[in-house]
Amino acid sequence: MAARKAMAKKTPRKKTPTKNPPARKSAARKTPARKTPAKTPAKGAAAKKTPARQYLRREDLGAPADAFFAQQPPELREYLEALRALVKKAAPGARESMKWGMPYFELKGGFCALYASTTYAALSIMAPPEKLDDPEGKLEGSGKTMRHLKVRSAADIDEASILRWVKAAVAHHS
Repeated sequence: MAARKAMAKKTPRKKTPTKNPPARKSAARKTPARKTPAKTPAKGAAAKKTPARQYLRREDLGAPADAFFAQQPPELREYLEALRALVKKAAPGARESMKWGMPYFELKGGFCALYASTTYAALSIMAPPEKLDDPEGKLEGSGKTMRHLKVRSAADIDEASILRWVKAAVAHHS
């Protein structure tokens, strides 16, 4: 037996090389394993599953816009009514209804909306700024698809410009 041990020491075993080199570890950090908490049976009302979040539909969605105008203060109502008349003049076949709490106008797609702040009435025009000719810089906003006109006085209502902008928005959505 002693000879076997001695012989085993003299002839070391050769390691066979692997065919594929070991893969390198990526530099990305590994996320730690998540531990799931032990589930305990619930009792009573807590045992019921909570329903998925449901978004309530606005009650005014699709409603006529007349109520919106009626509830505005007189000085803002005057400006909003003037803007409404210009939108209807520029797009006579447009549908007017409530959407997002404001009067919304659409033909094949939505092209403008009216809204009121505490200090001004506004016309939102849904068209890229390059489609809207505004050399005086009356339109405000920095988005890619919308600009708005704030009306704080009767002098802010430039009929020719508003008609041109609304027609451009209608053409953009047609």
